[in-house]
Amino acid sequence: MSLSPLLSYCKYRISQDMAPYKNPKRGHGRSINHKREKLYNSRIIRTELDDKSFTNPTVTNSDVITIDNMANKLDVPSFLRSREFEIKSFEKSQLRSRYSSATRVFQSLPRELRRRTASHNVRRIPKRMRPRALKEMGFSYRDVKKETKGVSESGKPLKKAHPRGRQLYKLRRKSKLLKYAAKHKLSGHLIDGEVIDIKKLNVREKLKMIRARIEEIERTRRVTNEDTQNAPESLEDKDLLAQREAVHLPSNLTGAYDNTGVNCKAGIHRIVSLKYVTRQSKFKWLPTHVWQAKRAKMIKRWGWNIANEPTMKCFRKTSRSSRIKGCIAWDTSYINTIVVNCDPSKKDVLNALLSELTNGSVTKKKQYISGRKAWEGLIYVNKEPLCVGSVLQVPSEKLIRSAVRIHPSVYDVVIDKILSYVQDGIDINDCRYSIGSINVRGPKALTSLQSIFHTAKTDLAYKLWRKFSRLNDTETVPTGTVFSFEIQDPRLWSKSVIPHNTPETVDSILDSLLELQEGKGNNEDALHKLFSIEGRSQSYKNQQTLKQLGKRRTPERSGEPIPSTSKDPSIPISVIKSATNSYDVIVPWFWVMPIWYQLVHVPHLMIAGLKQMNQLAYEKGELSFEDMIFTRQGFINSQIKMRENARKWNRKPRSKRVQYNSLALGSERGEALSPFGCDWRSLQVLRYALQKIPPGTDSSKAYPSEFNKKLERVIKCKADVLEVIKDIKKADKASELLGRPLFQTLPVRLANKKEDLGEKGVDIDVRNLPPLPVRAVYFECTSRGHITDNARMYRIPADSLDSWLSFASNEEKDIRGRNVSGRMLGIPGSEYLVGLATSATFNLVKGFSTGVGFVDSSSDDDRLILRNVGSDVCHVCRVSYLSSIWRN
Repeated sequence: MSLSPLLSYCKYRISQDMAPYKNPKRGHGRSINHKREKLYNSRIIRTELDDKSFTNPTVTNSDVITIDNMANKLDVPSFLRSREFEIKSFEKSQLRSRYSSATRVFQSLPRELRRRTASHNVRRIPKRMRPRALKEMGFSYRDVKKETKGVSESGKPLKKAHPRGRQLYKLRRKSKLLKYAAKHKLSGHLIDGEVIDIKKLNVREKLKMIRARIEEIERTRRVTNEDTQNAPESLEDKDLLAQREAVHLPSNLTGAYDNTGVNCKAGIHRIVSLKYVTRQSKFKWLPTHVWQAKRAKMIKRWGWNIANEPTMKCFRKTSRSSRIKGCIAWDTSYINTIVVNCDPSKKDVLNALLSELTNGSVTKKKQYISGRKAWEGLIYVNKEPLCVGSVLQVPSEKLIRSAVRIHPSVYDVVIDKILSYVQDGIDINDCRYSIGSINVRGPKALTSLQSIFHTAKTDLAYKLWRKFSRLNDTETVPTGTVFSFEIQDPRLWSKSVIPHNTPETVDSILDSLLELQEGKGNNEDALHKLFSIEGRSQSYKNQQTLKQLGKRRTPERSGEPIPSTSKDPSIPISVIKSATNSYDVIVPWFWVMPIWYQLVHVPHLMIAGLKQMNQLAYEKGELSFEDMIFTRQGFINSQIKMRENARKWNRKPRSKRVQYNSLALGSERGEALSPFGCDWRSLQVLRYALQKIPPGTDSSKAYPSEFNKKLERVIKCKADVLEVIKDIKKADKASELLGRPLFQTLPVRLANKKEDLGEKGVDIDVRNLPPLPVRAVYFECTSRGHITDNARMYRIPADSLDSWLSFASNEEKDIRGRNVSGRMLGIPGSEYLVGLATSATFNLVKGFSTGVGFVDSSSDDDRLILRNVGSDVCHVCRVSYLSSIWRN
């Protein structure tokens, strides 16, 4: 027996001897606390008195002291034998005390497995922990009932005595349908308008007549289709025929069909589950909506219900999963896909369309025209940047297909532009509701996808995919790389199959990269099936339901995949490496949910929403949709956020809100721009109005206000500039109240290099003010402090440049030798205000605050001063200019 329990026991006995005696059973006039008594009993150690292990010298051998007759010598073996009972009791009490003071089973689960009902329902706890949970509840498997507190044996809630909201909705809907049926029956008309007599009607004979009529129509349609197939037809006729067959001939029990708009905008003509029809009247659901609605907070945007953020806290986990371990998945089926089918003779028209949409970027490089790589960048219409999109071209001798993927906020503008190119030989397929996508990001992204992708035919593209899926480096695969192949139904496998990491040499990886550059990872047949109505409809044939798959799964093959048959469908997919180091998996619409369900069960994979996209973008110094204020939809989004913040501020009582107009900010009083967001309109007026101040004007003096013949304010000093900003705000508000359109021209435009304003002759008018050229910047805080969204960016004044640089390097000291605070150096005036921060907070990757924003294009300083809204503390930040937003 070891001595560690002995030492622990001795310490315990000493503490017990020195502590005063307390009887826990005495209540001192109060009721007994059974919980405390239980805790006390779990820590009681039973003792046994036996002290014969100490040796004392006898009279005969007391003259000569040896090791055997030494006084008070402890005989360790006999002591351990005599105290064996107490030591074992002490160890047992330690275990009892440990488990007694620990949390309960449902509290010790990881976050992913925690459920609200796990405290009283053992079905919500993993099976191996259920006996302990039952013991904590006071039950056991023998005497437990079929349910625990309102939950059935299968884990479903018991039916309540009174009808719930869902049942009430069904009853009301049934009542309406019965009323419609009764009204239709009393009118005495069939669907085709035939007048009938209900009393004299022979239902059986009438059904026979209807069946015969249906067979005649189908026979006529079949003959018509055969005739049209033999006759020469245009691209539009082929797609319209395929569209009719896809909608009217579903060949599965899942209700999957291809819903594509041919030369028109697509619409949902049929929703599989009728009870969800009314909920999707304005905002449609993604294929994974029902799954995500239970695990994420949803938001209605751009005509879709999209996951905004998981219900679980995941700020740190998102950062770790994207760069260290695991991966993150998004359902990005809201990204609209438009397929342009082009006859090879009309190739010039297609190139003109793509050149206009991409501002000439696609047609400049052969790798995009040949389909070896996918292009990603800004989409333009009439030379105005709209959003970030991508283009993938699939060339062939008979037909050229180009897939354009765009943000849903600009869908109407882009689809109208593309439809204007429809002519003979050019056909447009709106695949808004027929092609979905999943975005996966992180070091384990390729491994996670490979674990659920299985193919029956192993071609060169799939071999390259498997080789690169073993790599954990997100930078190895070049941006724009396209993998395309066909896979089997992932639900045939009960769990994900992680591929074995076989070592790869550097030479083999380089050879594989050269093959990728040549486009050998791209199977053109799979891409043609993915972007054609016939190919997607073919993948839905014999699509199995979960019940059908369950019947094929036998107990003898438990844990093994279901044997595939020749009738099982093959799914065409495409995996594209995007500019954000993520992978876009493009699949047919009704295959998104089966793939998603298998993907989320891969270890170390987490789901995310729009907020997590923005978080990862600013951590890497990239622009997200929220930051693209130079686009119309991005600017509108910033205006909506600014008005929402103002509404929340106005709802607060006066004593609970910050009075922004009375803040002492250096030599000025109050915020010059709107404190509720990025006020680009006021920044535009400020920068142009400062150009009109006469040189050599003393800003410390106050000049009386003057107006010209047009009743426009004459700008003489900085005070006039601040008044002009207020005048423009009032004029904009008056125009809005009169219903006039605001911002027909955006107040800012994107500039990729330094540009001088040089607009001293510009009239400071509401309508005639030119847009302010701005440059995108990424900044890092060099001093202590926390930067937040909407922070103000100032140019460092020339007279205090040395002090601010010393403050940034912690060299500036006060009279006591302590570091100088940013408050002590003062706040620069509005004449030094050059930009705004769109996204900024603490960066878990860097360990300090970082962010992205935009500054006046005339600024090229590598150091700027940042100040949060409503604060008088300034921070010095290191600035780097983003010359190219997207790597094409």
